[in-house]
Amino acid sequence: MRIPLLAVALLAATPLLAQGNAVPGMDARVYEVTDISYYGRRGAAYPNGEAGLVMGHSYCNTGTVDIPWVSSIGSRMVDTYPKIAFLLARESGGRMVQVSGPSYLKHSVTPYNFNTGPCLPCNGGSGGFMFQGCSDTYSSGINSNRNYLAPTSEVDPWLGTWNPVGSYFDRGDPAVSGLAASDGVKSLTSSMTNAFDPVKNRLEVREGELATPGSFYGQVQIVIQGEPVANRANNVVSRPMAFAWNGSDWSGTTTGASTEGSVLTRWTGSTWEIGGNGNDDGRHLVAVKVTGPVGGMYHYEYAVHNLDNARAGASFRVPLDAGATLQNVGSRDIDGNPLNDWTWSRSSGELAFLAAANNALEWNTLYNFWFDCSVAPSFGAVQLDCARPGPGLPSVVVASRVPSGVPTAYVTSVGASCGSCASSVYEDFPSASGFDLANQSMTLTLSNGSYTLGAGTGSWVNPAGNALALGDDSEAAVPLPFALPYPGGSTTQLLVCSNGFISPAQSNGTDFTPSVAEFLGGNPRWAAAWHDFNPAAGGQVLVQSSASAVIVSWNAVNNYGSGGTASFQYQFLPNGTVHVLWRAMNLAGNGYLVGWTRGGGDVDPGNRDLSTTLSTPYSLCAGRFTGISLGASARPVLGTTINLVTSNIPAGTSGGVTLLWFNQATPPIDLSSIGMTGCFAHGSGPAVDFAFGVTGTTASVPLAVPAQSSFSGLGVVAETFTYSPPLTPLGVIASNGLVLVLGVQ
Repeated sequence: MRIPLLAVALLAATPLLAQGNAVPGMDARVYEVTDISYYGRRGAAYPNGEAGLVMGHSYCNTGTVDIPWVSSIGSRMVDTYPKIAFLLARESGGRMVQVSGPSYLKHSVTPYNFNTGPCLPCNGGSGGFMFQGCSDTYSSGINSNRNYLAPTSEVDPWLGTWNPVGSYFDRGDPAVSGLAASDGVKSLTSSMTNAFDPVKNRLEVREGELATPGSFYGQVQIVIQGEPVANRANNVVSRPMAFAWNGSDWSGTTTGASTEGSVLTRWTGSTWEIGGNGNDDGRHLVAVKVTGPVGGMYHYEYAVHNLDNARAGASFRVPLDAGATLQNVGSRDIDGNPLNDWTWSRSSGELAFLAAANNALEWNTLYNFWFDCSVAPSFGAVQLDCARPGPGLPSVVVASRVPSGVPTAYVTSVGASCGSCASSVYEDFPSASGFDLANQSMTLTLSNGSYTLGAGTGSWVNPAGNALALGDDSEAAVPLPFALPYPGGSTTQLLVCSNGFISPAQSNGTDFTPSVAEFLGGNPRWAAAWHDFNPAAGGQVLVQSSASAVIVSWNAVNNYGSGGTASFQYQFLPNGTVHVLWRAMNLAGNGYLVGWTRGGGDVDPGNRDLSTTLSTPYSLCAGRFTGISLGASARPVLGTTINLVTSNIPAGTSGGVTLLWFNQATPPIDLSSIGMTGCFAHGSGPAVDFAFGVTGTTASVPLAVPAQSSFSGLGVVAETFTYSPPLTPLGVIASNGLVLVLGVQ
């Protein structure tokens, strides 16, 4: 069969990555480089000194969850807030280079939640979060404060994590002594930073670089803990800039609009692609520009931007025809120190650039490599070996143009899959007075192993039946006259806790203090009103049981300690439907938590306003969804048949199609505007489609590779689309792309 709206994939006519701490719906967007300011110079007379520059930026929460934002607990620093890195690049002489040194990044310790920006509406609230739709702007004046600037090297860009203990802030500058340097309490003071020269820790730029004519671009990159890689296309933004020397000082101005993406995507005449080294570390972007031939020689220019690879790059390897003539080989780093420049060597099939000690290609850094070669470019791949041990593959392979001569068949993955939904939902009311669900109702409808939340369709049943023997902080088992299905299982009993929640089969204890961490980390649980109740002080928890429904009612049950009562009801139906109905609710005592969770350490989907959510059906996943993955069973060698295998197909998928294009879309085509949020098409032009039905989590389509030698070196792009609501608003999701280059071996 063909999926609805298959034509979406034809509108155009990085290994699949999933970091372990990804939070579905987490999505920060940098949308502007606001300004550039000069703060002074140091060193030798112009043009041999260094200038200190600072950029401003604006960003917002364009995701579906609030972004946690807490920088300290008491006097101790904590790592729950965004970090922002900066660099300055210049395009001149056909080359795009980084002209700033290693950036100290901004620790954004305070959320402001402005009601401005492109992510509106701002759903503001209280607490340590950047709320959905809200924005923050930090001018260069704010970003110049070196009390909040620390080395980029301390942050893991893939996970977005930073360890405060023993950090630059913890040690101070100059470093303090003793335990104060490793106690997690900030030692860096204003008196220390006020003693710095005007350049230290800011964007440090050699004046000779600013004096070189060319097109300058300032770049800003945000790092957020837990942001899925599929949502990171909007984490980097660049803006044109100009600089002038007046005889004693520099001035800087912005001259054009901000554009999302690495600064290398602005490089005139280049093509680029992104690759990563597996599920456990990040990505490099490789841009290439080939000109010529002149006198029989082609000029190859490569620029590599480490986007978020924590292990850094220790080599840059380019496939090279064994008979090629090679000239004018060179490279460029960012420190201007000739003693640690990368070296190069040639083997029979490769040109390798190798890092010197302590000069790896770190994240938020751009290095250049170039050479002249007698062999014309063909479709191929370059390789970057990781500089340090750690999780993930040992190398990153990125599709590019290379002088390999006769292409070898290979397959490389580009981009990432899309589609997300939560398998848990909750609203946390830290204060009982904020509870706003009294006299409302909610229905959880089970379909294909997952719930859809909507306005209540059940009717309140007058509480009756057997009273459970529940006292303060207690639990009772209730047998069911039918097997009740729920997401992730089925049960023939309910464990009813006096504190307002019910668990299927496995207990969640009797804790009276609602906690999001405990809710998500425990066993499956329904929480109509997790709160500190005490039936021993008044009221009853009643059970009515029949073959058509089991009804559990809190009938005027006393709130613990501060008086007042609450009445609410669960109705469990044999088909898995659960109705939750609230009547008069006590607004005193401790807080409330309402929702459903699969438990087991489920990913936090963020606090959700259920009053608003229930007006429109809201669908959950049966379990955490990490994206469909497209792979090939073998390399596409001429004369063979390989299988294009789509895996991790979610339950409820009605069908799919694998498309094959003869043109790669560079950059890929964003399909968000048609309801495929976060999805990209990696091919363009006419496509061949291989439709398939879905009978499980994996689907395979055969691809016969022609035997004709004339097809050697031909590149094709494959991608799978499935109809899998509710993973995007449209219901259609996309896999990663596969670039397949046909070869004779």
